[in-house]
Amino acid sequence: MSRPILPESAYAALGLDVDTIKVLMTPKPPDEAAEAAAPNLLHSDEAGARPIEPNETSITLYAELLLHIRTITLFASLRTHHSHGTTAKLSSDGTSITVAHEGRSATIRMPFNVKGVGEAELELPSQPHSKEITLRLQLEELEDSDVLGALQSEERKANVVPWDGASLDKQTDVEVRCKSCDGVLVPQDKIASWRDLPNENWAEMMDFWHCHKPDEHHLHDHTHEEAVGAKGYAAGNRLEAATGIGFVDLTSFLLKEQDCEGAQVTAKEGTHESFVICKHCNATLGAPDDDANGWRIWKWNIDIRSRSFPKTKSPTYNTQKWITARLLHLIENSGIRKFHIYSTPPSSPEASTDSTTTAIPQQPIDSLLVWVFTPDLLFSSSISSKGRSDPTRSMKVFYEKKTWQPLQPGEPESASIEDVEFPVELFEELRIALERSQRVLPPTARKFQGWEVGLLQRFDLGDLVVKTDDREDEGNEADVDDSGDEGGKE
Repeated sequence: MSRPILPESAYAALGLDVDTIKVLMTPKPPDEAAEAAAPNLLHSDEAGARPIEPNETSITLYAELLLHIRTITLFASLRTHHSHGTTAKLSSDGTSITVAHEGRSATIRMPFNVKGVGEAELELPSQPHSKEITLRLQLEELEDSDVLGALQSEERKANVVPWDGASLDKQTDVEVRCKSCDGVLVPQDKIASWRDLPNENWAEMMDFWHCHKPDEHHLHDHTHEEAVGAKGYAAGNRLEAATGIGFVDLTSFLLKEQDCEGAQVTAKEGTHESFVICKHCNATLGAPDDDANGWRIWKWNIDIRSRSFPKTKSPTYNTQKWITARLLHLIENSGIRKFHIYSTPPSSPEASTDSTTTAIPQQPIDSLLVWVFTPDLLFSSSISSKGRSDPTRSMKVFYEKKTWQPLQPGEPESASIEDVEFPVELFEELRIALERSQRVLPPTARKFQGWEVGLLQRFDLGDLVVKTDDREDEGNEADVDDSGDEGGKE
């Protein structure tokens, strides 16, 4: 309700000047609705982060250990600016850290146990007050310990991958099952021997080193080729699948069709592409390998059972761990850390039926430019995800969404980026894993100079150990699903 307008004479007795009287006589303009309401701190923040659920803490914590510089970095994301009442405390046993702010608190496990004497309060930056707190803890090795040295051991640095040929050959009654439905694909009595395949470039390397032996240089070209080929290591020699033998490489098995009783080949409708699928649930298992006259069964789609791994103790692994194993393998062989990853282009029905003909996409296909920035780190986050138990070993990658087409005639090939083809389902797993991994990162750490930042879990030495404790077994079985369900921890 507006105040009544009084005449000028009503203000004469006050002894005020003319300008002040005019201000008093001027009616107040009506209130206008604000263009934007004040943000609700319970639903959003200035950075546009995702809404907070009713039962979720308003504090998000993330910590990572960078082994090469021996530093733990802690990020704390708050919904309001930190104050003198905000605290960060390291537990007495050095296994966890707790941040308290405005009557709430959140706790995460440290990515590395910091041994100390009693509870320690960490000093927070005094200025400027912010919603994002970053702390760095430098680790120093005690004289009587070598824990950091163990983390940087050559054994741990290796690109460890489960289910290699040597370990499978030591087990008895090995059985291959479908990861989706647990149906038997390869019965126990089918594979008598498991053998590791050499590096994918083995034939070229052997040919380079051995094809011109001094005792054979005098032979004529044709005779020379026959002599080298008879030794079994010439580049012209093809590796072929054999009945009763399971050939094993980094991420797949090469098996004979007759040994895979629970699988069959099916053609993708509208294309000349064929896949190996499970007879029980039709889940994709791999693809025919015409060059090797066998089937390639991808490890991320199967489970292994044996007397060493009975049903209740059979570990299966997140698909993203097989992806990181592949990326680490590429880094070791090429020395490059940037990869342009694209899915297998679909082949047209009009294309040649010749299996050696590569499908050329008519239109650009979706791809990811991936930069492996940190190949090995340990992280913990207060944002949980299904199947993850902190601290989690992973690699940090920067990525951009791109499109891919094969090089045109005359177009130069990049010397710093390697094109990598993934099966369609594996490419989708990579894309989803990267997007979901951003949820565990603080908002300020999700981008870097225009790149998106993501985390991909990788294998550790513990993945190669046969589990005997029931609780550990349950944890491994939970690791099958990397759907990324999340929930806050108080």
